Amino acid sequence: MAKIGFIGTGKLGMPCAEACALKGHDVGGYDVAKRTSEHVTMFPTIKGLVEGRDIVFIAVPTPHDPLYDGNAPTAHLEPKDFDYSIVIDCIKEANEHMNENQLLVLISTVLPGTTRREFVQHITNPRFVYNPYLIA
Repeated sequence: MAKIGFIGTGKLGMPCAEACALKGHDVGGYDVAKRTSEHVTMFPTIKGLVEGRDIVFIAVPTPHDPLYDGNAPTAHLEPKDFDYSIVIDCIKEANEHMNENQLLVLISTVLPGTTRREFVQHITNPRFVYNPYLIA
């Protein structure tokens, strides 16, 4: 049985967390919004969540400009990337409290090249992988 954590327990994180818990794993979650689950133990801080976890998944929003919400064509607009500030904040906080025996997994949606450009410089303690769950 693995000890698994989820930073972000919204539309992506909570279903994944509950699926892991139903398979018998010890699963904890953290979210800025108050969330509850019969299967996932919720923590009030990222620090509390990551302590002692084998794997920690980051499943937080990567919002985009409202003009790119899919309601109208965008070919005439300048390309815009997602806002990665929430991901970066979570990576920094998790990194501070994790160690080399733990694995940090980003499952939030990001564009190709973003992991190397925006995230890896903030990860010095745990091992890290990007494993996108494309649900949009």
